[in-house]
Amino acid sequence: MSAVATPRRAEEEARPRLTVADRLLAAVPLASIYLWLSIVYCVEAWKRTTPWLFTDELEMTQISRAIAATGHAARRGEPYKFRSLYTYMIAPLWWIDDVAKAFSAVKYVDVLVMTSVIFPTYFLARLFMRRGWALFAAGGAAALPSLAYSSWIVEETLAYPFAALCFFLIVKAFVEKSRWWVIGAIAASLVAPFVRGELIVIPIVLLIGGSFAIWSSDRERTRRESWTTGDYLGVVVLVLGAIFAVSALASHHSQQWYSVTYYYKHRIFVLGDWAAGALAIGMGVIPFVVGLAALAPTRGEARVREVRMFRSVAAAGIIGFALYTGMKAAYLSTVFATRIEERNLIYIAPLLFIGTALVFERRRVNLIALAAATAYGFYLVVGTPYPSVQLYSDALGFSIIQQANRYYELTSGSAQWLLIGILLVGAAVVAVSAFVRRTSIALGTLAVLAVGIFAWNVTGQISAAAGNVSIARETGSILRHPYTWVDDVTHGKQTLYLGQGVADQRSEWLLEFWNRSIVTVNSLDSSLVGPGPSGTPNIAADGRIYWSLNPDDPGRTYDYAVEDWPCVDLAGTVAATHGYQGPSQTELREWKLIQLTKPNRLRAACIGLYPDGWSGANDSTYFHFANAAHGWLRIRISRQSWPGSPVHVQFGSIRTQYKQPVVGRIFRELRFDTRSGETKVIWLRTPAGRFGARVVIDKKFVPRELNPEGSSDPRTLGAQVDYRFFKKLPRGVTPRSSG
Repeated sequence: MSAVATPRRAEEEARPRLTVADRLLAAVPLASIYLWLSIVYCVEAWKRTTPWLFTDELEMTQISRAIAATGHAARRGEPYKFRSLYTYMIAPLWWIDDVAKAFSAVKYVDVLVMTSVIFPTYFLARLFMRRGWALFAAGGAAALPSLAYSSWIVEETLAYPFAALCFFLIVKAFVEKSRWWVIGAIAASLVAPFVRGELIVIPIVLLIGGSFAIWSSDRERTRRESWTTGDYLGVVVLVLGAIFAVSALASHHSQQWYSVTYYYKHRIFVLGDWAAGALAIGMGVIPFVVGLAALAPTRGEARVREVRMFRSVAAAGIIGFALYTGMKAAYLSTVFATRIEERNLIYIAPLLFIGTALVFERRRVNLIALAAATAYGFYLVVGTPYPSVQLYSDALGFSIIQQANRYYELTSGSAQWLLIGILLVGAAVVAVSAFVRRTSIALGTLAVLAVGIFAWNVTGQISAAAGNVSIARETGSILRHPYTWVDDVTHGKQTLYLGQGVADQRSEWLLEFWNRSIVTVNSLDSSLVGPGPSGTPNIAADGRIYWSLNPDDPGRTYDYAVEDWPCVDLAGTVAATHGYQGPSQTELREWKLIQLTKPNRLRAACIGLYPDGWSGANDSTYFHFANAAHGWLRIRISRQSWPGSPVHVQFGSIRTQYKQPVVGRIFRELRFDTRSGETKVIWLRTPAGRFGARVVIDKKFVPRELNPEGSSDPRTLGAQVDYRFFKKLPRGVTPRSSG
């Protein structure tokens, strides 16, 4: 098939010189799309009441707050390496005193920045197509379902438009070959990895795209006319050799690269295809397929330099980001979980929309390339797993299907048939449009198809935002209002969070985000994790908390602490309490904010208990550090409906081992049996001083092994144990009674 193309430079020379008013009027359509999309996304951001994608959003928050406060990156007070220019972009917004207002400012700035992808996409498309189709490409790139990330505190909000800007600058430099455009393209490519680590692909795109541009040049085409089959085979061998050499070098310096490319090569392709499938579904399949087909020139096509440079860069970009996404997903599957990482592939979306607009405008497509791309699209639609969750944070392309399932009970099978129908009809329309003689009919049909594609993307974006808002509301209910209850009391004074047996850290993450005074997060049993330093503080035999080698020189002290009651009991006065939702949605737990004594110390603590009260494989221990008068320790022990077991209750002194308290010399030991369905209550007279008590369960069990049909709990459990210290014996209680 042939295509008639008029050189753009000749068109520009024939046009009259535009006035300032003309230029302003010409910018209205593009500015209008940006404005209205920004308004929609700002409303979505306003409805998103709290972050929930932890640990990503909390880590970006920690780093940017540290930059705002000190000028240096840090997490939980500890210096941290450079992560992203995004953290520097939002850092000034944390100078706002009110956390809620600062969070809102971050969200709205993120919306305006991420939606700005419309501008570089439009300018790139305008290098070789009319304004209307360039607007379609730019609008599609800015309406992608992944634009729901625009209200999240994540690097994509800056990286996505910056990658599109790099594509534009690289293509423009290849087209113009002028000094300043080349400098701009090189500078942007070098900055790209500092915007987000993944954008290390951009400098590679610059090199590979330049190679493709040279290969497709008239000079090289003329030279290849005399090549033999052996010459082509030699080039293939050289290219493969270069790839193997680069891979070998990377494997020598990176264990991750070696592991993925040597042991899990198949996962690179499988998981890469899953990410591509999510992107294709989010785009409405057709732009993905047609955008790929647009990379191949049609027979008899006029050689336009701008189009050739775009294809060179687009091919390099698609290859680079596809390989990165596949390799990252393969690596994550070995160290974390098997994930669909569309999030890392969204950067090629502007290129695919521009390619689609190019085909629609010219009504010409390479039919072989279209058939191959359609077959690949069919494979993706059928072969990509559809996550049955409300919103898949790493692949927002599924959002339209997920919301349709949620509200209209659309099954995965029905969704596949719907997408296959869209794919086949869309591909047929594109192929047939080249043979329709009446231009108006063909262009009208393609315009309707373009409107449908845009509508699909907008619907997908709104669906992703709806799921995002819903999850934010559910997550916010864990913390309960007022979110800033710690800051309201401490007024910015340094605060420690100390927990024990934490099974669901979302409550702590939320508390840490909304309360800037919490600068250190620790637990007695290392059950709290990052982002940032965590772990266990050193504890002396008298309960003093220290972060150095010497308890007499603690290293740092805190004014306040949030204690995870009842296993953490810090010395001081209660300044405030706050309820929050425990691991079970029906369980309401309570934090206590303690104004600490100095030096900071524990009054009492228990370790070895899960949040539901069960002791684990290493049993449980209670320590009472306060040097008080005689008292009573009540210990409740229950196996619930599980088989009974012999029990040992050891009572003794406190000593330290590896800078942690342990039970020392045993003063007293009780032995008895606990039966199924029975609760034992033990009252022990305590000395006037420090002491420790340890409950040892002889016959531990795994619920899933004892009752596979009734329980899926894989933990090794001892018994439900509860410790409580009383200064005086409560009325009506007989010491060492049970019931």
